[in-house]
Amino acid sequence: MFGLPSLSDDLIAEVFSFLPVKSLVRFKCVNKYWKTRISDNTFVKLHLNRSATRNPLFTLVTSHITNDCTDFDGGYGMDCSVIPYSFNRLIQNSSFTLSVDPYYHLSYQGCSSIVGNCNGLILLAGGDDCQVVNFCLWNPATRVTSQNFGDFCRSPRGHPFPDDLDLYSFTFGCDISTGTYKIVASYYNLDGQHTSRILSIGDNVWRQIQSFPVVPLHFYLGGKAVHDSVYLSGTLNWLAIRNEFDYDIKNLRVEQFVIVSFDLGTETFSQYRLPSDFDEMPPMMPIVSVLGGFLCCSYFYKETDFLIWQMKELGVEDSWTQFLKINLQNLPRNYDYFSDEDSSDDEIKYQFELVPMLLYEDDDTLVLRSSQGSEAILYNWRENRAERTKLTTSSTIINDNGTSNSILWYSAKVYVESLVSIF
Repeated sequence: MFGLPSLSDDLIAEVFSFLPVKSLVRFKCVNKYWKTRISDNTFVKLHLNRSATRNPLFTLVTSHITNDCTDFDGGYGMDCSVIPYSFNRLIQNSSFTLSVDPYYHLSYQGCSSIVGNCNGLILLAGGDDCQVVNFCLWNPATRVTSQNFGDFCRSPRGHPFPDDLDLYSFTFGCDISTGTYKIVASYYNLDGQHTSRILSIGDNVWRQIQSFPVVPLHFYLGGKAVHDSVYLSGTLNWLAIRNEFDYDIKNLRVEQFVIVSFDLGTETFSQYRLPSDFDEMPPMMPIVSVLGGFLCCSYFYKETDFLIWQMKELGVEDSWTQFLKINLQNLPRNYDYFSDEDSSDDEIKYQFELVPMLLYEDDDTLVLRSSQGSEAILYNWRENRAERTKLTTSSTIINDNGTSNSILWYSAKVYVESLVSIF
């Protein structure tokens, strides 16, 4: 009888690094050696890097009616789900009905809103918005959710600003120098007062840090100044406006725009100019995103084209490179890209977003999401051909008005499946 051939540790790690998280979680139960190997930090990092390139995902956010929470009249309430979904499947079949596993309901996770995601971890927030906000970390791939932590409540003693929590926005990322995950809380009010605090997850202590040197681009939602960041290589990045807080967007000048970047390791801010060809105000605000592993700036040009720039070296302004110029005639025409100039609804006109999410180099397909519509756009940039996705969700509960589930494409984010542990 011949014995079974033995594989080296490196070869086992190489083979395992190409497997999905679900399989690896099961393999942990085979024996103690496999469990130790799969849980090793070096292997977790290797698998994370492979997962990001092999099977990119995005968080598909849906709203749905539920009888678990009711309104004051005793009717059905609303809940959201955050479903990791494969871009590969979306490209292969852009028209299908999505069944929502109750596991992905936010009510099941115990927190009601999404702060952000990083390395396969999703940070959720909940609690009483007027008194305290608490957080929990969720890894949908390993199906592990943390206990609530980091209670964010009234201002520390001696804090000069009011303690209205509705004026705080939260962002989330990883300090790659230490592997520490951090939450940044930023405060703004209508008088232009602002401050920031930070929490290193695991310490459970909020610390005061340097405030923003410029004002992140924001809009008001229910009286709250909302501003969103994008995470890249240990930094959080915002589009910002110099010198003004309560600005009138129609009177802004191109030289006022800047990207402000926060290094989660040094906890300091940097500022970058937008591409040099950004030399006149576009019809709508420019967008900062991440595309192909690069910081990205995109904007409409003269109501005829959509330009996408990539910063090939993070922090180096001279590395801005124009990646794509898309003629709007080649995109779906059912979107209200530009409101009538005589329209009084300036809020709609100036808050439209078209965001590049992911690029498929093999089949030359760019995935974009918009703040309008209930679908994404799949754009083949070599053939100048676009199609809209036609995703719907199955619904088990329908109220008297016939309302059913819906997909919130404007909340979709790029996501990577990982073995990263909660703490």
